[in-house]
Amino acid sequence: MKDWKSMIHWCFGLEDREFAQHPSDEQNAFELLTELRSRAVSWPTFERELRKQLGGMPKLDTEAEVRRVHGYFGPWLLD
Repeated sequence: MKDWKSMIHWCFGLEDREFAQHPSDEQNAFELLTELRSRAVSWPTFERELRKQLGGMPKLDTEAEVRRVHGYFGPWLLD
C-alpha cells in the first residue's frame, strides 16, 4: 500500500500550485482519494496533514486550496 501522506503533493500543479487543475493532477487526486478511502482516513485527519504540507508552499492561498480540496474529498471522507 502507498503512504497517502506522500501522495498529497502530486495533486498540485508544479507551477500554479492549485489542486487537481490539470489532468495528471486530477488523476493523482483520484488515486489519493481511493487510498484515503481504503484506509478509512477521516477528513479531519487528512486536513491536518494537508495544512501541514501546504504550509511549506510559497505564494499559496492555503485557505482557498483547503476549500477546493474539501469540495473534491469532503463528501467522500468520514467526519
